[in-house]
Amino acid sequence: DTMDVDESSSTKTVESKDIPIDAKFTSVFQRFKSSTTNVEDAESSSEDEDALTEKHDLVPLPQPDLPRDQRLSRINTSSLDWLGKVDFVDTTTTKPFDTYALHPTLLRNLEAGGFRNAFSVQVGVLDKLLPEIKTNQLAPDSHGDLLVNASTGSGKTLAYSIPLIQSLSSRIVPRLRAIVLVPTKPLINQVRATLSALAKGTNLHIATLKNDISLKEEHEKLLANCPDIIVSTPGRLVDHLTMKSVDLVSLQWLVIDEADRLLNQSFQNWAETLISTIDRDQGNKNTITNKKWVPPLTKMIFSATLTTDAGKLTGLKFQQPRILVVNDSHELVNEMFTVPKALTEYTVRLSSSSQIGFKPLLLLKLLYSNPKLRSNVLVFTKSNESSIRLTRLLQILATKHFSFSAGPLSIQYVNSTISTAARTKILAQFSAGTVNVLIATDLIARGLDISTIRSVVNYDLPNSAREYVHRVGRTARANQDGDSYSLLVGNGEFKWFMKLMRDVERSKVIVTAEEDKERGVVIEKVNETEEAVYKEALQALEREVFEK
Repeated sequence: DTMDVDESSSTKTVESKDIPIDAKFTSVFQRFKSSTTNVEDAESSSEDEDALTEKHDLVPLPQPDLPRDQRLSRINTSSLDWLGKVDFVDTTTTKPFDTYALHPTLLRNLEAGGFRNAFSVQVGVLDKLLPEIKTNQLAPDSHGDLLVNASTGSGKTLAYSIPLIQSLSSRIVPRLRAIVLVPTKPLINQVRATLSALAKGTNLHIATLKNDISLKEEHEKLLANCPDIIVSTPGRLVDHLTMKSVDLVSLQWLVIDEADRLLNQSFQNWAETLISTIDRDQGNKNTITNKKWVPPLTKMIFSATLTTDAGKLTGLKFQQPRILVVNDSHELVNEMFTVPKALTEYTVRLSSSSQIGFKPLLLLKLLYSNPKLRSNVLVFTKSNESSIRLTRLLQILATKHFSFSAGPLSIQYVNSTISTAARTKILAQFSAGTVNVLIATDLIARGLDISTIRSVVNYDLPNSAREYVHRVGRTARANQDGDSYSLLVGNGEFKWFMKLMRDVERSKVIVTAEEDKERGVVIEKVNETEEAVYKEALQALEREVFEK
């Protein structure tokens, strides 16, 4: 009973606004009032929401229209069929150059360079473009742009160089009529050399844009002497477009070589800048009058790993695009990775527990294990530092500590830390055979065109299937045989590498020691004597480093 009275009086105290609250209970009372107010508000809000709820039948709710104008840029298709007609050329197709109606000077230059038969990619491109070039001399008309997917080393540079020289060799007034874009400076020099050899005996002026001289000096040279053909990286070209060093009013050819790499990097938003400049400078080409007299612009895209990503391709604004695929199988995959048909690929397994610490020594043992690996070998590492360290360690081992019956190896490296002049000299020595083994990074070796390379070694594994294709594509070029060797440490690297290889198209099965004991490559384990020699070489390298 006493409890009932107390509860009753307590309730009355809480409910009464006139009864004073003891100071020590004020905070408790305020929290109580706040909680009751929140409950009332929530109930009120719930009632309002119920009142506003609109009831529908069991039918789909109306949806806003999709932004169709943006749809294409987001598509990532599994083929290139959405872009245009796809033509396939068998990798064994060849054709003599003298069967084409080429300019006599161009044909003589091809013969002088030892080029008598066109390879498959060249046949495919020339069969399409040469008749169009002849037609356009009388009645200029757009026949469409060309996207070419062919394996590295198949002769893509010659495939686009011949149409350029053929169409421009009879020009009268020098104007910028062709631009060739490549990703690296070494590739600029190679393309320039090919074009110059084909243009010998003509008045064509071929210019290269690179940072060997200042931008201002290059700008003044372009204004003083307008080139017919420019070979450049995208970033350098954008600089000159911004400075108005050249105009694109008369541009007839735009070639994008190693397109997969260029489209994956922005280079000062080069694609948008270039295409918008073309649209601006050639805005009056489509008038009825000019259509009859001004040759149309043709874009040629070349890559060993041609992307099917619409978002990357649509920015180039293709006109009536045609796709040419040099491949034995008539099919496309999401990203086309193809290695040369004449390439034989080997895996070299290294036990992670006992051999990983001797990887440089095991590489040297591999090089001496086969006569084919004692010269014309290109070795890939993951970084500048790795290439320098590995080169010096192999030099010490090969010249001071190992007395192989085959004699010492000449080993050098090329990476971005050495000057252009030094790099050119080393590459010339490697091409001539005075340097047996060249150790390089991906950046420098990309686009490297040395016909004498017989073997490629992946000392450090590539990061992607695309990078693998470009590495091994340095050999087995122009239908010559070549080999690649990938050093795999432990089961983890082996499984990862084989998974990576699923995305690569090939005509031969990868040779592994597990599945092909007769042809598989196995390196003998390091013995105690070799281990002692290796440790001595490491100490010598350490002393050299600290003495600098």
